Amino acid sequence: MFDKRISVAPMMGMTDRHFRFMASLLCDKISLYTPMIHVDAIIQSDKNFLQRENKDSKAVAIQIAGNDPNAASDASKVIKNCNYNEINLNIGCPSERVQNCKVGAALMDEPETVGQMVESIKHACDLPVTIKTRLGIDDLDSYEFLCEFIETTSNYGCDHYILHARKALLNGLSPKENRTIPPINYPRVYKIKEQYSDLTIEINGEIKDINEIEEHFKYVDGVMIGREACNNPLILREINSSIYEEKPIEMTEFFEKMFEYILKESNHGTGVHFITRHMTSLFKGMPGAKEWRNLSGGIESKKSSAEDLVKSMQLFVEDRFTQH
Repeated sequence: MFDKRISVAPMMGMTDRHFRFMASLLCDKISLYTPMIHVDAIIQSDKNFLQRENKDSKAVAIQIAGNDPNAASDASKVIKNCNYNEINLNIGCPSERVQNCKVGAALMDEPETVGQMVESIKHACDLPVTIKTRLGIDDLDSYEFLCEFIETTSNYGCDHYILHARKALLNGLSPKENRTIPPINYPRVYKIKEQYSDLTIEINGEIKDINEIEEHFKYVDGVMIGREACNNPLILREINSSIYEEKPIEMTEFFEKMFEYILKESNHGTGVHFITRHMTSLFKGMPGAKEWRNLSGGIESKKSSAEDLVKSMQLFVEDRFTQH
């Protein structure tokens, strides 16, 4: 049995509960994360906010942002009762809005604060606490700087790190540019695992196919894929069969379950487009891909009733499977 972890990165506006429902159908063993949620939003909202966020789903990890150990502790007391299986600290987001709050990647130069947040969460609940971070920020990008961050935070109780294999530039680059312009540095992540063999080290950053995943597993404990899971969600089905060696879900069954989900959510007031937008790439590279994108993600998907849209999507899928 394959025992190393593969996960999908927490992504704002992308890895919501509708995406996670679809991802779980394609690969039940994949580890999933919520988008980043600030601890203040958790504390100030009714716990039903978190329960709704992971409604009718398997337990997943929640990614939080903050810089106050006490607030992190209070938030974790809410989280522990809302069907989550891991609390992940975001120490990697480089957006200007996040920086202004002194959270995300801006906290890399305050490892004591990050460590105290880890400790406060572990005292408040029994959920595993992990850290997702970059390799450095701005000019603080030496191997020694990363080692100091890991050693300091691990002394407070963190034993699981997800390393986006590039540094973040906090000034002058957008979050999108920060995903591509700072050079990728996989060997540095491998070296961290070699030096800190007692820690769980996962790698993240520009990982797009099965061969790359298998190559990384020669050196680290886990692989986190990012936007490829959204741009090409069928990679999750491939992971299920090629890496986990599980029988993949039949596509007819997959679509049947997705259509049932759409209708059920619509009956509870969910806008259909919030679900179908995650399905636009399911025929990527295949005949009819553009027609499917327009059907599932175009203007009509926002205007049509759930029943009419599902009927149109069913007809498209039946036609494709009859042809092939």
